[in-house]
Amino acid sequence: MIAKNSKTDLKRKELIGICKKAAARIPKGSVDQWEVFAARGIENDIEVFNGKIETLSFSDSTGIGIRIFKDHSIGYAYTAVLDENAIEDAIGKAIANSRITKKDPLNYLPTEKDYKYRKDKSNSSQLFNENFLKYTIDQKIGMIVELESMTKKADRRITGISDAMYNDGISEVCILNSNGFSGNYNSTIAMVYINAISRDGEDISTGDYFGIARDPAKMDLEEIAGNAARRSVSILGGKKIKSGKMDIMLDPMVAAQFMGVIASTLNADSVQKGKSLFKYKLGKKIFKIDIDIFDDGTLPDGLASKPFDGEGVIKGKTAVFEEGMLKTFLYDTYTARKDKTLSTGNASRASYRSTPSVGVSNFYISPGKHDRLDMIKLIDRGFYIMDIIGLGSGTNPISGQMSVGAKGLMIEKGSLTHPVKEVTIATDILSFLSGFKMLGNDLKFVPSGGYMGSPSVLIENIAISGI
Repeated sequence: MIAKNSKTDLKRKELIGICKKAAARIPKGSVDQWEVFAARGIENDIEVFNGKIETLSFSDSTGIGIRIFKDHSIGYAYTAVLDENAIEDAIGKAIANSRITKKDPLNYLPTEKDYKYRKDKSNSSQLFNENFLKYTIDQKIGMIVELESMTKKADRRITGISDAMYNDGISEVCILNSNGFSGNYNSTIAMVYINAISRDGEDISTGDYFGIARDPAKMDLEEIAGNAARRSVSILGGKKIKSGKMDIMLDPMVAAQFMGVIASTLNADSVQKGKSLFKYKLGKKIFKIDIDIFDDGTLPDGLASKPFDGEGVIKGKTAVFEEGMLKTFLYDTYTARKDKTLSTGNASRASYRSTPSVGVSNFYISPGKHDRLDMIKLIDRGFYIMDIIGLGSGTNPISGQMSVGAKGLMIEKGSLTHPVKEVTIATDILSFLSGFKMLGNDLKFVPSGGYMGSPSVLIENIAISGI
Protein backbone atom coordinates (compact mmCIF):
# COMPACT_ATOMS: atom_id res chain seq x y z
CA MET A 1 0.00 0.00 0.00
CA ILE A 2 1.29 3.49 -0.82
CA ALA A 3 1.90 5.67 2.22
CA LYS A 4 -0.36 8.67 2.21
CA ASN A 5 2.49 11.08 2.86
CA SER A 6 5.03 9.50 0.52
CA LYS A 7 6.75 11.63 -2.10
CA THR A 8 5.18 9.64 -4.91
CA ASP A 9 1.69 10.22 -3.51
CA LEU A 10 2.35 13.95 -3.44
CA LYS A 11 3.56 13.85 -7.03
CA ARG A 12 0.46 11.93 -8.05
CA LYS A 13 -1.74 14.59 -6.46
CA GLU A 14 0.30 17.21 -8.30
CA LEU A 15 -0.46 15.42 -11.58
CA ILE A 16 -4.18 15.34 -10.77
CA GLY A 17 -4.02 19.06 -10.02
CA ILE A 18 -2.37 19.76 -13.37
CA CYS A 19 -5.17 17.90 -15.16
CA LYS A 20 -7.87 19.83 -13.31
CA LYS A 21 -6.25 23.20 -13.98
CA ALA A 22 -5.89 22.37 -17.68
CA ALA A 23 -9.51 21.20 -17.90
CA ALA A 24 -10.69 24.45 -16.31
CA ARG A 25 -9.03 26.44 -19.11
CA ILE A 26 -10.80 24.63 -21.96
CA PRO A 27 -13.47 26.99 -23.39
CA LYS A 28 -16.57 24.83 -23.02
CA GLY A 29 -18.64 26.63 -25.63
CA SER A 30 -16.16 25.99 -28.44
CA VAL A 31 -15.78 22.22 -27.99
CA ASP A 32 -18.19 19.30 -27.79
CA GLN A 33 -16.00 17.09 -25.59
CA TRP A 34 -12.51 17.14 -24.14
CA GLU A 35 -9.93 14.88 -22.53
CA VAL A 36 -6.81 15.71 -20.54
CA PHE A 37 -4.13 13.02 -20.30
CA ALA A 38 -1.14 13.65 -18.04
CA ALA A 39 1.87 11.41 -17.50
CA ARG A 40 5.10 11.53 -15.58
CA GLY A 41 7.99 9.16 -16.10
CA ILE A 42 11.16 8.82 -14.04
CA GLU A 43 13.84 6.50 -15.43
CA ASN A 44 17.33 5.31 -14.59
CA ASP A 45 19.57 3.58 -17.16
CA ILE A 46 22.85 1.97 -16.18
CA GLU A 47 25.34 0.05 -18.32
CA VAL A 48 28.55 -1.49 -17.02
CA PHE A 49 31.54 -3.14 -18.67
CA ASN A 50 34.16 -5.09 -16.73
CA GLY A 51 32.81 -3.77 -13.46
CA LYS A 52 32.95 -0.11 -14.46
CA ILE A 53 30.12 2.25 -15.35
CA GLU A 54 29.85 2.95 -19.08
CA THR A 55 26.50 4.73 -19.07
CA LEU A 56 24.55 6.33 -16.24
CA SER A 57 21.51 8.40 -17.16
CA PHE A 58 18.46 9.77 -15.38
CA SER A 59 15.35 11.31 -16.89
CA ASP A 60 12.28 12.92 -15.32
CA SER A 61 9.61 14.06 -17.76
CA THR A 62 6.10 15.33 -17.19
CA GLY A 63 3.60 16.47 -19.78
CA ILE A 64 -0.03 16.66 -20.75
CA GLY A 65 -1.95 15.92 -23.92
CA ILE A 66 -5.23 17.67 -24.77
CA ARG A 67 -7.75 15.86 -26.97
CA ILE A 68 -10.61 17.97 -28.32
CA PHE A 69 -13.77 16.67 -30.01
CA LYS A 70 -15.73 19.09 -32.19
CA ASP A 71 -18.36 18.12 -34.78
CA HIS A 72 -16.93 14.53 -34.77
CA SER A 73 -13.43 15.76 -35.57
CA ILE A 74 -10.51 15.27 -33.18
CA GLY A 75 -7.74 17.76 -32.44
CA TYR A 76 -4.71 16.90 -30.34
CA ALA A 77 -1.83 18.87 -28.89
CA TYR A 78 0.60 18.32 -26.03
CA THR A 79 3.11 20.23 -23.95
CA ALA A 80 5.92 19.42 -21.53
CA VAL A 81 5.90 23.02 -20.29
CA LEU A 82 3.23 23.25 -17.65
CA ASP A 83 2.82 26.96 -16.98
CA GLU A 84 -0.51 28.65 -17.72
CA ASN A 85 0.54 30.14 -21.05
CA ALA A 86 1.90 26.86 -22.43
CA ILE A 87 -1.20 24.91 -21.40
CA GLU A 88 -3.53 27.51 -22.92
CA ASP A 89 -1.44 27.45 -26.10
CA ALA A 90 -1.76 23.64 -26.31
CA ILE A 91 -5.52 23.89 -25.80
CA GLY A 92 -5.75 26.47 -28.57
CA LYS A 93 -3.75 24.29 -30.96
CA ALA A 94 -5.88 21.23 -30.17
CA ILE A 95 -9.05 23.23 -30.92
CA ALA A 96 -7.53 24.56 -34.14
CA ASN A 97 -6.51 21.05 -35.19
CA SER A 98 -10.05 19.78 -34.61
CA ARG A 99 -11.29 22.18 -37.29
CA ILE A 100 -9.15 20.61 -40.02
CA THR A 101 -9.03 16.88 -39.24
CA LYS A 102 -11.34 14.33 -40.84
CA LYS A 103 -14.89 14.08 -39.48
CA ASP A 104 -16.12 10.66 -38.43
CA PRO A 105 -19.44 10.00 -36.65
CA LEU A 106 -17.65 7.43 -34.47
CA ASN A 107 -15.34 10.08 -33.00
CA TYR A 108 -16.52 10.76 -29.47
CA LEU A 109 -15.40 9.96 -25.94
CA PRO A 110 -15.98 6.50 -24.41
CA THR A 111 -19.06 5.99 -22.29
CA GLU A 112 -19.92 3.02 -20.09
CA LYS A 113 -21.99 1.66 -22.97
CA ASP A 114 -18.69 1.07 -24.80
CA TYR A 115 -17.15 -0.99 -21.97
CA LYS A 116 -16.82 -4.76 -22.23
CA TYR A 117 -15.84 -4.80 -18.56
CA ARG A 118 -17.91 -2.75 -16.12
CA LYS A 119 -16.01 -3.46 -12.90
CA ASP A 120 -12.37 -2.72 -12.18
CA LYS A 121 -10.88 -6.06 -11.08
CA SER A 122 -7.28 -4.86 -11.00
CA ASN A 123 -5.49 -4.21 -7.74
CA SER A 124 -3.86 -0.83 -8.28
CA SER A 125 -1.86 -1.10 -5.06
CA GLN A 126 0.09 -4.00 -6.60
CA LEU A 127 1.31 -1.83 -9.46
CA PHE A 128 3.49 0.28 -7.19
CA ASN A 129 6.04 -1.23 -4.81
CA GLU A 130 7.20 1.03 -1.98
CA ASN A 131 10.47 -0.94 -1.68
CA PHE A 132 11.43 0.44 -5.07
CA LEU A 133 12.03 3.84 -3.45
CA LYS A 134 14.51 2.40 -0.95
CA TYR A 135 17.08 1.50 -3.61
CA THR A 136 19.84 4.07 -4.04
CA ILE A 137 21.67 4.59 -7.30
CA ASP A 138 24.77 2.97 -5.73
CA GLN A 139 22.74 -0.14 -4.92
CA LYS A 140 21.44 -0.30 -8.48
CA ILE A 141 24.96 -0.01 -9.87
CA GLY A 142 26.09 -2.67 -7.43
CA MET A 143 23.32 -4.98 -8.61
CA ILE A 144 24.33 -4.94 -12.27
CA VAL A 145 28.07 -5.10 -11.44
CA GLU A 146 27.38 -8.17 -9.31
CA LEU A 147 25.29 -9.76 -12.07
CA GLU A 148 28.11 -9.24 -14.57
CA SER A 149 30.61 -10.82 -12.18
CA MET A 150 28.33 -13.77 -11.35
CA THR A 151 27.70 -14.49 -15.03
CA LYS A 152 31.43 -14.57 -15.80
CA LYS A 153 31.95 -17.06 -12.97
CA ALA A 154 28.98 -19.26 -13.90
CA ASP A 155 30.97 -21.27 -16.45
CA ARG A 156 34.69 -21.39 -17.32
CA ARG A 157 33.82 -20.98 -21.01
CA ILE A 158 32.29 -17.55 -20.44
CA THR A 159 34.96 -15.18 -21.75
CA GLY A 160 33.13 -11.87 -21.63
CA ILE A 161 29.91 -9.93 -21.37
CA SER A 162 28.61 -7.95 -24.35
CA ASP A 163 25.77 -6.22 -22.48
CA ALA A 164 25.09 -5.70 -18.78
CA MET A 165 22.25 -3.28 -18.18
CA TYR A 166 19.94 -2.09 -15.42
CA ASN A 167 16.83 -0.03 -16.14
CA ASP A 168 14.04 1.10 -13.88
CA GLY A 169 11.25 3.62 -13.74
CA ILE A 170 8.23 5.09 -12.03
CA SER A 171 5.23 5.87 -14.19
CA GLU A 172 2.31 8.09 -13.15
CA VAL A 173 -0.83 8.60 -15.23
CA CYS A 174 -3.96 10.70 -14.83
CA ILE A 175 -6.96 11.06 -17.18
CA LEU A 176 -9.89 13.49 -16.91
CA ASN A 177 -12.61 13.93 -19.51
CA SER A 178 -15.85 15.83 -20.01
CA ASN A 179 -17.92 12.64 -19.64
CA GLY A 180 -17.03 12.66 -15.96
CA PHE A 181 -14.21 10.10 -16.01
CA SER A 182 -11.42 10.75 -13.51
CA GLY A 183 -8.74 8.17 -12.90
CA ASN A 184 -5.09 7.88 -11.94
CA TYR A 185 -2.50 5.27 -10.99
CA ASN A 186 1.24 4.90 -10.59
CA SER A 187 3.55 1.95 -11.08
CA THR A 188 7.14 0.82 -10.66
CA ILE A 189 9.28 -1.51 -12.75
CA ALA A 190 12.91 -2.62 -12.67
CA MET A 191 14.79 -4.78 -15.17
CA VAL A 192 18.28 -6.25 -15.54
CA TYR A 193 19.65 -7.76 -18.75
CA ILE A 194 22.84 -9.70 -19.38
CA ASN A 195 24.31 -11.14 -22.59
CA ALA A 196 27.17 -13.60 -22.10
CA ILE A 197 29.92 -14.45 -24.61
CA SER A 198 31.36 -17.97 -24.48
CA ARG A 199 34.25 -19.53 -26.38
CA ASP A 200 35.44 -23.04 -27.08
CA GLY A 201 38.50 -23.03 -29.31
CA GLU A 202 37.62 -20.91 -32.33
CA ASP A 203 33.89 -21.18 -31.79
CA ILE A 204 32.06 -18.28 -30.14
CA SER A 205 28.49 -18.15 -28.90
CA THR A 206 26.23 -15.76 -27.01
CA GLY A 207 23.29 -16.22 -24.71
CA ASP A 208 21.14 -13.74 -22.82
CA TYR A 209 18.67 -13.60 -19.97
CA PHE A 210 16.86 -10.98 -17.93
CA GLY A 211 14.99 -10.30 -14.73
CA ILE A 212 12.02 -8.00 -14.36
CA ALA A 213 9.96 -7.02 -11.30
CA ARG A 214 8.21 -4.15 -9.59
CA ASP A 215 10.63 -4.49 -6.66
CA PRO A 216 14.36 -4.81 -7.55
CA ALA A 217 14.83 -7.15 -4.57
CA LYS A 218 12.58 -9.73 -6.24
CA MET A 219 15.11 -10.41 -9.01
CA ASP A 220 17.25 -13.52 -8.45
CA LEU A 221 20.67 -12.50 -9.81
CA GLU A 222 22.15 -15.98 -9.38
CA GLU A 223 19.35 -17.52 -11.46
CA ILE A 224 19.66 -14.84 -14.15
CA ALA A 225 23.44 -15.27 -14.38
CA GLY A 226 23.15 -19.05 -14.54
CA ASN A 227 20.52 -18.98 -17.26
CA ALA A 228 22.49 -16.51 -19.40
CA ALA A 229 25.63 -18.64 -19.10
CA ARG A 230 23.75 -21.86 -19.84
CA ARG A 231 22.07 -20.39 -22.91
CA SER A 232 25.44 -19.19 -24.20
CA VAL A 233 27.58 -22.30 -23.70
CA SER A 234 24.90 -24.77 -24.78
CA ILE A 235 25.14 -23.54 -28.38
CA LEU A 236 28.96 -23.80 -28.59
CA GLY A 237 30.03 -26.02 -31.45
CA GLY A 238 26.68 -25.69 -33.15
CA LYS A 239 26.42 -26.74 -36.79
CA LYS A 240 23.81 -26.76 -39.52
CA ILE A 241 21.58 -29.78 -39.94
CA LYS A 242 20.05 -31.31 -43.04
CA SER A 243 16.94 -29.59 -44.35
CA GLY A 244 13.63 -31.32 -43.79
CA LYS A 245 10.44 -31.38 -41.78
CA MET A 246 10.55 -32.25 -38.12
CA ASP A 247 8.90 -31.56 -34.78
CA ILE A 248 10.21 -28.53 -32.94
CA MET A 249 10.12 -27.50 -29.29
CA LEU A 250 10.06 -23.79 -28.48
CA ASP A 251 11.80 -22.61 -25.33
CA PRO A 252 9.33 -20.43 -23.34
CA MET A 253 11.30 -17.24 -24.08
CA VAL A 254 11.18 -18.01 -27.80
CA ALA A 255 7.51 -18.98 -27.74
CA ALA A 256 6.68 -15.75 -25.89
CA GLN A 257 8.36 -13.75 -28.65
CA PHE A 258 6.19 -15.55 -31.21
CA MET A 259 3.18 -14.53 -29.11
CA GLY A 260 4.21 -10.92 -29.70
CA VAL A 261 3.88 -11.48 -33.45
CA ILE A 262 0.49 -13.17 -33.02
CA ALA A 263 -0.77 -10.36 -30.77
CA SER A 264 0.12 -7.72 -33.36
CA THR A 265 -2.01 -9.48 -35.98
CA LEU A 266 -5.02 -9.44 -33.64
CA ASN A 267 -5.05 -5.65 -33.38
CA ALA A 268 -8.54 -4.61 -34.56
CA ASP A 269 -7.18 -1.58 -36.39
CA SER A 270 -4.84 -3.80 -38.46
CA VAL A 271 -7.66 -6.26 -39.11
CA GLN A 272 -10.06 -3.53 -40.26
CA LYS A 273 -7.42 -2.11 -42.61
CA GLY A 274 -6.76 -5.53 -44.17
CA LYS A 275 -3.30 -5.77 -42.64
CA SER A 276 -3.85 -9.03 -40.78
CA LEU A 277 -4.10 -12.64 -41.91
CA PHE A 278 -6.87 -13.10 -39.29
CA LYS A 279 -9.25 -10.69 -41.04
CA TYR A 280 -11.76 -13.42 -41.96
CA LYS A 281 -10.87 -15.93 -39.23
CA LEU A 282 -13.15 -14.80 -36.38
CA GLY A 283 -15.04 -17.83 -35.03
CA LYS A 284 -12.70 -20.25 -36.82
CA LYS A 285 -10.71 -23.04 -35.19
CA ILE A 286 -7.06 -21.97 -35.61
CA PHE A 287 -5.34 -24.50 -33.35
CA LYS A 288 -6.02 -28.23 -33.61
CA ILE A 289 -5.71 -28.64 -29.86
CA ASP A 290 -7.77 -26.80 -27.24
CA ILE A 291 -5.58 -23.79 -26.50
CA ASP A 292 -6.69 -20.72 -24.53
CA ILE A 293 -4.94 -17.39 -25.11
CA PHE A 294 -5.72 -14.31 -23.03
CA ASP A 295 -5.00 -10.61 -23.04
CA ASP A 296 -5.34 -9.86 -19.34
CA GLY A 297 -4.94 -6.24 -18.28
CA THR A 298 -5.67 -7.18 -14.65
CA LEU A 299 -3.17 -10.05 -14.21
CA PRO A 300 -1.92 -9.72 -10.58
CA ASP A 301 1.76 -10.13 -11.49
CA GLY A 302 1.41 -8.71 -14.98
CA LEU A 303 3.90 -5.98 -15.78
CA ALA A 304 1.40 -4.46 -18.26
CA SER A 305 -1.55 -4.45 -15.84
CA LYS A 306 -3.49 -1.22 -15.27
CA PRO A 307 -6.91 -0.29 -13.87
CA PHE A 308 -7.92 1.43 -17.13
CA ASP A 309 -6.54 1.85 -20.63
CA GLY A 310 -5.19 4.90 -22.48
CA GLU A 311 -8.64 6.45 -22.89
CA GLY A 312 -10.07 5.57 -19.49
CA VAL A 313 -11.86 2.31 -20.36
CA ILE A 314 -11.79 -0.38 -17.65
CA LYS A 315 -9.44 -3.25 -18.41
CA GLY A 316 -10.25 -6.93 -18.01
CA LYS A 317 -9.29 -10.49 -18.93
CA THR A 318 -10.12 -11.05 -22.60
CA ALA A 319 -10.24 -14.59 -23.96
CA VAL A 320 -8.81 -14.07 -27.46
CA PHE A 321 -8.71 -17.81 -28.24
CA GLU A 322 -10.90 -20.36 -26.49
CA GLU A 323 -10.28 -24.07 -27.09
CA GLY A 324 -8.27 -23.13 -30.15
CA MET A 325 -10.97 -20.91 -31.69
CA LEU A 326 -10.47 -17.21 -32.42
CA LYS A 327 -13.11 -15.46 -30.32
CA THR A 328 -12.28 -11.75 -30.56
CA PHE A 329 -9.84 -9.13 -31.73
CA LEU A 330 -8.34 -6.51 -29.41
CA TYR A 331 -10.27 -3.23 -29.47
CA ASP A 332 -10.13 0.36 -28.36
CA THR A 333 -13.35 2.37 -28.41
CA TYR A 334 -13.12 3.60 -32.01
CA THR A 335 -12.34 0.22 -33.59
CA ALA A 336 -15.03 -1.45 -31.44
CA ARG A 337 -17.64 0.98 -32.73
CA LYS A 338 -16.60 0.19 -36.31
CA ASP A 339 -17.25 -3.50 -35.66
CA LYS A 340 -20.38 -2.80 -33.61
CA THR A 341 -18.90 -4.42 -30.53
CA LEU A 342 -17.42 -3.34 -27.18
CA SER A 343 -13.96 -2.08 -26.27
CA THR A 344 -11.73 -4.72 -24.68
CA GLY A 345 -9.84 -1.94 -22.90
CA ASN A 346 -6.87 -2.12 -25.25
CA ALA A 347 -6.31 1.56 -26.00
CA SER A 348 -2.60 2.17 -25.56
CA ARG A 349 -0.52 5.35 -25.32
CA ALA A 350 3.25 5.47 -25.52
CA SER A 351 3.29 8.82 -23.69
CA TYR A 352 1.45 12.12 -23.39
CA ARG A 353 2.78 12.91 -26.88
CA SER A 354 0.50 10.37 -28.56
CA THR A 355 -3.21 9.72 -28.98
CA PRO A 356 -4.74 6.34 -28.05
CA SER A 357 -4.36 3.40 -30.43
CA VAL A 358 -4.90 -0.34 -30.09
CA GLY A 359 -2.21 -2.19 -28.15
CA VAL A 360 -1.73 -5.28 -25.99
CA SER A 361 -1.30 -5.80 -22.27
CA ASN A 362 -0.42 -9.16 -20.69
CA PHE A 363 -0.88 -11.51 -23.66
CA TYR A 364 -0.22 -15.17 -22.97
CA ILE A 365 -0.98 -18.82 -23.66
CA SER A 366 -2.58 -20.57 -20.71
CA PRO A 367 -0.01 -23.24 -19.72
CA GLY A 368 -0.51 -26.98 -20.06
CA LYS A 369 0.28 -29.73 -17.57
CA HIS A 370 3.35 -31.29 -19.17
CA ASP A 371 6.91 -31.13 -17.92
CA ARG A 372 9.35 -29.89 -20.57
CA LEU A 373 11.65 -32.93 -20.29
CA ASP A 374 8.69 -35.29 -20.58
CA MET A 375 7.68 -33.52 -23.80
CA ILE A 376 11.20 -33.89 -25.19
CA LYS A 377 11.09 -37.65 -24.49
CA LEU A 378 8.19 -37.93 -26.94
CA ILE A 379 10.27 -36.60 -29.85
CA ASP A 380 12.20 -39.13 -31.97
CA ARG A 381 13.95 -36.48 -34.09
CA GLY A 382 13.42 -32.78 -33.57
CA PHE A 383 14.86 -29.38 -32.81
CA TYR A 384 14.76 -27.55 -29.46
CA ILE A 385 14.83 -23.83 -30.34
CA MET A 386 16.55 -21.61 -27.80
CA ASP A 387 16.89 -18.42 -29.81
CA ILE A 388 15.46 -16.85 -32.97
CA ILE A 389 16.87 -14.19 -35.25
CA GLY A 390 14.94 -11.73 -37.40
CA LEU A 391 11.44 -12.49 -36.12
CA GLY A 392 10.09 -9.00 -36.83
CA SER A 393 11.55 -8.65 -40.32
CA GLY A 394 11.02 -12.32 -41.21
CA THR A 395 7.27 -12.45 -40.55
CA ASN A 396 4.61 -10.97 -42.83
CA PRO A 397 1.43 -10.18 -40.83
CA ILE A 398 -0.71 -9.98 -43.99
CA SER A 399 0.34 -13.09 -45.94
CA GLY A 400 1.46 -14.95 -42.82
CA GLN A 401 4.70 -16.10 -44.43
CA MET A 402 7.46 -16.66 -41.89
CA SER A 403 11.17 -17.22 -42.36
CA VAL A 404 13.37 -16.73 -39.29
CA GLY A 405 16.79 -17.88 -38.19
CA ALA A 406 17.09 -20.24 -35.24
CA LYS A 407 19.61 -21.95 -33.00
CA GLY A 408 19.28 -24.52 -30.28
CA LEU A 409 19.77 -28.22 -29.62
CA MET A 410 19.02 -31.32 -31.64
CA ILE A 411 16.57 -33.81 -30.14
CA GLU A 412 17.25 -37.49 -30.93
CA LYS A 413 15.32 -40.42 -29.49
CA GLY A 414 13.90 -38.31 -26.68
CA SER A 415 17.16 -36.64 -25.57
CA LEU A 416 18.84 -33.30 -26.18
CA THR A 417 22.05 -33.96 -28.11
CA HIS A 418 24.30 -31.65 -30.15
CA PRO A 419 23.97 -27.87 -30.66
CA VAL A 420 22.54 -26.47 -33.89
CA LYS A 421 23.19 -23.07 -35.52
CA GLU A 422 22.47 -21.24 -38.76
CA VAL A 423 19.18 -22.87 -39.68
CA THR A 424 15.92 -21.29 -40.81
CA ILE A 425 12.32 -22.00 -39.89
CA ALA A 426 10.28 -21.67 -43.09
CA THR A 427 6.50 -21.85 -42.75
CA ASP A 428 3.41 -19.69 -42.48
CA ILE A 429 1.71 -18.48 -39.31
CA LEU A 430 -1.52 -20.48 -39.74
CA SER A 431 0.32 -23.75 -40.43
CA PHE A 432 2.64 -22.96 -37.53
CA LEU A 433 -0.26 -22.47 -35.10
CA SER A 434 -2.17 -25.45 -36.47
CA GLY A 435 0.86 -27.59 -35.67
CA PHE A 436 0.74 -26.89 -31.91
CA LYS A 437 0.66 -30.34 -30.33
CA MET A 438 1.42 -29.94 -26.62
CA LEU A 439 1.98 -27.20 -24.01
CA GLY A 440 4.34 -27.24 -21.06
CA ASN A 441 3.68 -26.10 -17.51
CA ASP A 442 6.55 -23.58 -17.45
CA LEU A 443 4.86 -20.26 -18.33
CA LYS A 444 7.42 -17.45 -18.87
CA PHE A 445 6.81 -13.78 -19.68
CA VAL A 446 9.04 -11.46 -21.71
CA PRO A 447 8.70 -7.73 -22.43
CA SER A 448 8.07 -7.62 -26.19
CA GLY A 449 5.62 -4.96 -27.38
CA GLY A 450 3.59 -5.65 -24.24
CA TYR A 451 4.14 -8.43 -21.71
CA MET A 452 4.09 -11.70 -23.65
CA GLY A 453 3.87 -15.09 -22.04
CA SER A 454 4.10 -18.71 -23.10
CA PRO A 455 5.14 -22.11 -21.75
CA SER A 456 7.28 -24.54 -23.75
CA VAL A 457 5.47 -25.50 -26.95
CA LEU A 458 5.77 -28.69 -28.99
CA ILE A 459 4.91 -28.09 -32.67
CA GLU A 460 4.78 -30.87 -35.25
CA ASN A 461 6.00 -31.09 -38.81
CA ILE A 462 7.77 -27.74 -39.37
CA ALA A 463 10.13 -27.15 -42.30
CA ILE A 464 13.74 -26.51 -41.28
CA SER A 465 16.20 -25.20 -43.84
CA GLY A 466 19.82 -26.12 -43.18
CA ILE A 467 22.18 -27.83 -45.62
